[in-house]
Amino acid sequence: MAWLSGLKRALQRPSEEERRRAERRPATGLAALYGTDSASTPAAIKEISAYGIYLLLDERPRVGELMNLILRKEGEPENNSELQVSVHAEVVRHEEDGIGLAFVLPPGMDVDLWGVLIKQIVTLTDPDQVAEMFRSLRTFLFLSRLCPTDAGEAILLFNGQLDVDHTAAVFKIALTAEKLLAVEPDAGRLRAHGKLVASILREGSWARDELTSDLWTGLLLSSCSVDEPDDSNQILVDLLVHVTPVEAKIFAAACARALDAAPAFENSAPASVVFTPKEIVDITGVNDLYRDATDLGYLFNLGLIEKSFDFSSYSHADSFDVTPTPLGLALYQHCHGQREKLEPDLIESAHVHLADFLPAPRPVIDNQPRASAPPSSES
Repeated sequence: MAWLSGLKRALQRPSEEERRRAERRPATGLAALYGTDSASTPAAIKEISAYGIYLLLDERPRVGELMNLILRKEGEPENNSELQVSVHAEVVRHEEDGIGLAFVLPPGMDVDLWGVLIKQIVTLTDPDQVAEMFRSLRTFLFLSRLCPTDAGEAILLFNGQLDVDHTAAVFKIALTAEKLLAVEPDAGRLRAHGKLVASILREGSWARDELTSDLWTGLLLSSCSVDEPDDSNQILVDLLVHVTPVEAKIFAAACARALDAAPAFENSAPASVVFTPKEIVDITGVNDLYRDATDLGYLFNLGLIEKSFDFSSYSHADSFDVTPTPLGLALYQHCHGQREKLEPDLIESAHVHLADFLPAPRPVIDNQPRASAPPSSES
């Protein structure tokens, strides 16, 4: 992502004279859809700049009218959301062959950063690089809409803080969340706390497996609200960052089983969940019961399951009690988009358990030992 080296320069405001001289480029490789209620009418693009776009049209919407606009890769199917972005634009002038529109960007979107990305989209020829620009622009627009006053910290994650793999993981979390939020009734009103979103994306960038990525995406969804955004879900971020991919499999399976047995669970004792050794191996994919038991120990020490494991007799175990705690179920449900506020006793429980874990270790490769004390057995 070599273009990111210019991000800091792009965020430095140009002079008014430089703005007036904003470079207009023929929109090679771009197509547009426009409309007042929805962007559904195709239009050819004559030129584009950081501040506006000129569409070749016979229609003449009135000056001042706000239009919905979709910019997409020319030749791609209209339903390919990977290679398109949505933005508002205001009609500012009529000319003989079309209309000029000024982009109306979300409050949190820096116009110069927008201009850098638009320039890259219309000048790059490598398909992979163009796709990367679209993903970047969609992600920045999404973050700017979600955090209109404080998206900067999340956007600056891309200014050299993340390598290629971490950046790809962030794109996946953010764009999946964007898609899921778009179908909610209050989608246009949902907002999130900027520092919390940055924290979720920073820690979620370590996710390399589907399940862990989904958990971080769900936590981002649950951090959105039509009310004044807050960072109360940060305690859940601090918990989830300690859960490795193998532990996530055990944790998710245990919570799903408990909720299936008692779907009306509300901070009461959850249904008991016991797995056989074969079930544990099938869930984790790790054919080492001592390693599986160790993962249970970490989940216990995090306060996410009720019981640890008796390591003195692990070789003779015929069952693994993985009953989730109320805190564990609350984390699981928030990682699936639930937006209820955590009860004070659960927050306190999380702080107590995290006291032995902070500062958080970075995720480790599966089947590698951890630089932490061995899990305590159930007292």
